[in-house]
Amino acid sequence: MFSMTREFSPCGKYSGYISQQGTFVVHDVETSALHQVYTPNMHLNVPCTSFAWVQIGDAETKVKKKSKKARASLVENGTSVQLLVAFGTSKGGVAFYNLATATIERTCKGDGHTAPITAIHYNARHNPDALYTAGADGNVIEWSISQCSQQRVYHIGVEKLTCVLAHSGTIVTGAKQLKLWSIEKDALERTLIGHTSNTQLLQLVAPDADNIYILSGSVNDRNLSLWSLSDEESNAPVAAFALDDVPEYISPKMVDGKLHLIAVSRTGIAHYFVRDMGKLSVKKPYRASHTFEVALDMVSTKKQAVDRLPVCMATVKYAAQQDQILLGYGSEWHVRFEHVAIEEDVKINVIIREPVKVMEGKAKEGEHKSKTPTIDAANVEYMNAANASRKTVKEVEIPMEVRLENLSTPKTSSKNMIHLLVQGLHSRDATLLRNVFAVDDSDMVQQTLGRLPPQYVSPLLNELSHMMQMKTMHVKTAVCWLKHLIHLHASQLMALGSSNLLTNFSTCLGIIEYRVEHLNSLSRLRGRLGLLIDQIDRSKNRAANLDDRSNMNVLVYQEGDDSDVDSMLEKDDADLPGSSNEEMYDDDDNEADGVEPGYVNGTDSGVDQYRRNGYSRKNEESMEVSD
Repeated sequence: MFSMTREFSPCGKYSGYISQQGTFVVHDVETSALHQVYTPNMHLNVPCTSFAWVQIGDAETKVKKKSKKARASLVENGTSVQLLVAFGTSKGGVAFYNLATATIERTCKGDGHTAPITAIHYNARHNPDALYTAGADGNVIEWSISQCSQQRVYHIGVEKLTCVLAHSGTIVTGAKQLKLWSIEKDALERTLIGHTSNTQLLQLVAPDADNIYILSGSVNDRNLSLWSLSDEESNAPVAAFALDDVPEYISPKMVDGKLHLIAVSRTGIAHYFVRDMGKLSVKKPYRASHTFEVALDMVSTKKQAVDRLPVCMATVKYAAQQDQILLGYGSEWHVRFEHVAIEEDVKINVIIREPVKVMEGKAKEGEHKSKTPTIDAANVEYMNAANASRKTVKEVEIPMEVRLENLSTPKTSSKNMIHLLVQGLHSRDATLLRNVFAVDDSDMVQQTLGRLPPQYVSPLLNELSHMMQMKTMHVKTAVCWLKHLIHLHASQLMALGSSNLLTNFSTCLGIIEYRVEHLNSLSRLRGRLGLLIDQIDRSKNRAANLDDRSNMNVLVYQEGDDSDVDSMLEKDDADLPGSSNEEMYDDDDNEADGVEPGYVNGTDSGVDQYRRNGYSRKNEESMEVSD
């Protein structure tokens, strides 16, 4: 497939795109021939990053006589029209390329963007003299085409902007989210949330003046979303269109209140949708009414497997008839344009064509297919059986100890990690980087980043920014690496300056802002759920405690053996001179015989009783005197 930046000219005669080498390639749609290939003079220092077709001139002034030497691009349908191409550069500037003279005609004056320009938009209906550019610095700049100067700067945010669109006093920018910016108020009106990654496609759909829609597609989403700009309270898409893969080109057209949409996916298949704008629903994504794909003719190539010619562009705007679509398919440098009829009964259309290279590279009659190379006899060394044999490889016997060490799995160390990380960043090997980022040990990550050379800090930031756009597991690892990277290389990052630092962290900041946008509402919900869970736990604990108390014994009585009781009684009898039972019986006998308790058998036994109780005779007499 081609690079993402490709568009038809406003007249429909040309098709242009910026190749991966930074050149601007123009094809003639009628003849499918290569019209122009422009390599900017500033290609090495300031390459072109985006472009937009600009058609200017007085369409009402008629030309009386067409000159023979006049170019077709300057005179169209009897009117004087000049076709230009606006280039956005990596330095943040804008230059205008004249298709008739194949040169840079003028360059806009102004400070421009502090980062590369990522998108350019021109809408003749909105303002024929205004050109809007979006940059990686998070700003949108309005340029004047007639004055070739910068007019106004809109500070949208800090994240990298990937697309821009302007209509009726509103600027729409795309990144992780779609933001609507008011030109008059110079403030953010609302934010449209729905895409999971950066927006790469943005088109205007205007059935009438009262109903304005925009169509958008993101990098990792295979659905196209349709948003309403007229409904100020709507922040969600009003309809969705499902594709088989990520969309790479879209072309909408309104016909009698119906939307005719063609979307080309990454797999090279064109999807054709027809929907009534008055009956839109977001419950289920719409499926394509027709699909178009181009297959190679296997008879000419003599292959069993069927290959596909990818469709790179498709539109209904510039089709020859209303029931046809214009398809552009082929490779990057060999593109063929063809008008294909739309059959209502056929949903899946497979067009069989010969390869473009085969059609253009057929051998002429009488030309030999095999060519004999020219040989310089003086510089040729002929090989024979004696010296052409393979060299004998000397066998080296490896000790058993070394073999056992090779069999054992080595432990991952910080030295191995830093070598793998540097090698992966240098070669952009996804497998190596995946193995390195799989380690989430904080100490290991800190030791690895401590050995990281300074020139690899910026590539590592780009890889971490890409990881933060993935699932939660990858985001957790990326945040761990990013935290230690900032902590260890803070001085180097601060030495880059505010502009370069913002450029490097714009993607990360945009992703973080997108992820924490609903953090307040989620934290409130988490607090309420915590209170409910605590109440449920406390009620369960109370119920468990009540059950334990009901099952607990109030009193436990353990009956001892008779032998233990007898032994205790015998011990008491041995310690005391007389047992309590014997004294009780003796007292009863004395009372019965009329003898006082103190005198037994003529002896004063009461003295011992007084002394045993702690009293004496003196104490008794003192008590009587006191009385």
